Amino acid sequence: MKHTRLRSLLGVLLVFSAVPSALADRIELTDGSVVHGKLLGADRGRFKVETTFAGVITVAQDKIRSFSTDEAVNVGLKAGTQVLGTVAAHGGGIAVTAADGQMISSAANVVAVWRRGEESPALREAKAAAEKLKRRWAYEVSLAMTGRTGGSEKFAGAAGVKATLESSEDKLVFAGAINRAQENGGTTANDWKAGVDYSAFFTGASVWYARTELGKDKIKAIDLRSTSAFGVGRKLVKNDRQDLEARLGLGYTYETYTTGASDFESAGLDVALINAQSIGWAKMNNKITWTPSFEDFANYRLVHETSFNLPIKTGEFWKLRMGVTNDYQSQPAGGVDRLDTTYFTALLLNWK
Repeated sequence: MKHTRLRSLLGVLLVFSAVPSALADRIELTDGSVVHGKLLGADRGRFKVETTFAGVITVAQDKIRSFSTDEAVNVGLKAGTQVLGTVAAHGGGIAVTAADGQMISSAANVVAVWRRGEESPALREAKAAAEKLKRRWAYEVSLAMTGRTGGSEKFAGAAGVKATLESSEDKLVFAGAINRAQENGGTTANDWKAGVDYSAFFTGASVWYARTELGKDKIKAIDLRSTSAFGVGRKLVKNDRQDLEARLGLGYTYETYTTGASDFESAGLDVALINAQSIGWAKMNNKITWTPSFEDFANYRLVHETSFNLPIKTGEFWKLRMGVTNDYQSQPAGGVDRLDTTYFTALLLNWK
């Protein structure tokens, strides 16, 4: 009987002796309650504690009177001081015992706590901010081709390239495209264009931009078209799923014609709405630009494009692009049609 009681007493003592090692750190709250666990760290007024009863919990710093640790941790104070040492409750605050002395402070003056060997929250934030500012290249190549022989002859081909250098603060885009089509010996499409677009945030959700584009369209009798513009924009929506930007600026257009008509050149407005949005497993792109002339607001060009990028399961780099482009010029040269509508399907390869 005595041996049984002795074994029971030893078992209880072993249990209680194991509790401090399992629940090594101690957080005392202002209401007098105590949380035992492992203090993982503290930052931005929040203490993270790993407990055996509720996993990892977060405790607001303004609810903490004092805390203690059984291992040395890094403690950062509002004054900029950083100390590596064990923490113990001291009066209404804490005492940090380091190798070269002791520092006493209130829990309210603590701005960060992190474990030995880990990076400080301030250093992690600085690295994250630097990573966001880092510019990265992304590339895109598209190719489309159709043909027919027999009762009639038909061929259509288009290719495009795009290179984007982007960070969280700015974006630089180089783009070019070429389009050729023939049917029964007659040319139905023969055009190319190339341009550069740069935009950068200057305050809040506001951006400034500058762009320029060169192009040629033999079907529309345009020997050379040059458009340049600059202005300001506003990010109406900016998140992981959607990027919607409105632009308003000043532009300059210069055109020469294969028909021998007089060259056209005029300053004007540059108005645009640009949207990129993820819809389930696809991505939708929309762009509308309106460029009226100051000499005559009835003389303008309106270009709209909507496309969908559909991923192909053969690899993450391949996509199928389907869309439509509408190019309307209110006063075209040479009596050509005002509206040119193009439907397209292209194979898209993109990589970073």
